Amino acid sequence: MEFTEAYKAKGPCCFSPNSRYLAVSVDYRLVIRDVLTLKVVQLFSCLDKISYIEWALDSEYILCGLYKRPMIQAWSLTQPEWTCKIDEGSAGIAYARWSPDSRPHSNNI
Repeated sequence: MEFTEAYKAKGPCCFSPNSRYLAVSVDYRLVIRDVLTLKVVQLFSCLDKISYIEWALDSEYILCGLYKRPMIQAWSLTQPEWTCKIDEGSAGIAYARWSPDSRPHSNNI
């Protein structure tokens, strides 16, 4: 019997809606792996420890809730240079979600 090597994960993880990717958090890093090969597809660095992960319905975007800071960070898998950061300051963030069209809108995240 053969096993893959162990991968470190210390926080939330979830599969993309299209079941092609696995998002795993390790403190402040977000690792996106291909489900079939477990190879790293993308690696993103957050500004603080990841508390929450949510995929957009089209599996193209992903967001991370950094609730210690009250901040949300989001990325695109197909356009890695695209990033989004929403900082709510002293008001705090209780929850973040994607709009139904899977496109980031600052008033809907």
